[in-house]
Amino acid sequence: MIRFWGLCTVLGIVGNVTTAALTERQKKKRSVDLGTLFASNSYRWVEDIVTNSDASYFNYTGYNSFEPFRSELYRLKDKYDFVDVEVFGRTYERRDLLAVHINLNNSRNVIIVNSLIHAREWITGCVTMNIINRLLTYKSDVITEVLNFYHFIIIPVLNPDGYEYTFTSNRMWRKNREPTGHASCSGVDINRNFAYGFDSYQVDRKEADRKCGGGYRGSHALSTREANGLNKLLLKYKPNIKYYLDYHSFGNMWTNAYGAHNWLPKNELQLKRFREAAVKELEETLGTKWLSGNVYSTIYQANGIAVDHVHYYITPIAFTVEVGNDADEFNPRPNRIQTYTISQWRAFASQMTFLKKEILSGQYDRDRIRNWQRTSMKKRHVSKL
Repeated sequence: MIRFWGLCTVLGIVGNVTTAALTERQKKKRSVDLGTLFASNSYRWVEDIVTNSDASYFNYTGYNSFEPFRSELYRLKDKYDFVDVEVFGRTYERRDLLAVHINLNNSRNVIIVNSLIHAREWITGCVTMNIINRLLTYKSDVITEVLNFYHFIIIPVLNPDGYEYTFTSNRMWRKNREPTGHASCSGVDINRNFAYGFDSYQVDRKEADRKCGGGYRGSHALSTREANGLNKLLLKYKPNIKYYLDYHSFGNMWTNAYGAHNWLPKNELQLKRFREAAVKELEETLGTKWLSGNVYSTIYQANGIAVDHVHYYITPIAFTVEVGNDADEFNPRPNRIQTYTISQWRAFASQMTFLKKEILSGQYDRDRIRNWQRTSMKKRHVSKL
């Protein structure tokens, strides 16, 4: 049982854009992210959350602290000969950064999925673990198809230190836990610490550099162990990466690059096909409206984010998904968890089957080559971005 120690302080900037340019929906989400508007649902029932910290089992229908995640990944490695666990870094508090590999058929079509880059977004870890569980334990034609075609690399907890801190001290903590050089303020927002857009124009650079801010970007790009570790992992498998997915919470949004500026990617038509397929599946499953587009226009300006970095440097097919509606906010009740895990699984499975068709038809490579040719022409200007 988690106890909530008073009002959690959520300080700082999260997206760097003037609120005058935002819709009412965007203003509300940004206000909640910044802490200027408390997430009412998060504070209404958080005292009653029942969580699991027992490493001997993993609760797939509830919330678990970090140790059950770690133990479950190694249990799956021991159980299945086509499952492996890779340690791709270690956090400031000496926790391993873990990626589970699922590769039944020695495939070279790599899919990268991560969640919990922001510590308080608990539902996203439920989503990724449910994907792993379904791939390994459920039987269907779709699962057989994707297991034989892809090499999945899934990172359920990209921010172990911050995530554990939400269980012990501050449920609304967002950042990691590394020192910043400030006597009383720790932590860097990992999803503002990636290279692409880190030094590009921001409406309020002072806020991004404020060490006590919830969106503090760090001293330099890839300065955090988590962002640097993920970048090295991505570079290791870069030639074979076909698709990247970064789960966040909340807002019912399926987005892609760019967040640093209001540009459409060169392969916007290709990304739109994927977005529309995902949104169609989610809206039919949940019966709710989903927004889609680039991060800048759909959410708000956000510099140094993972999806921009991956899209520009690794693979053009990269998405950020905001799981959960405005009513559930950061804390879907346990009886709502399966609603989100099932709907996200269906969207994920539809993305994998859609991607396979694009690869086999040759459309994926045609679009990728066209995008690479256009992007490579402007890379000489990267220092000015």
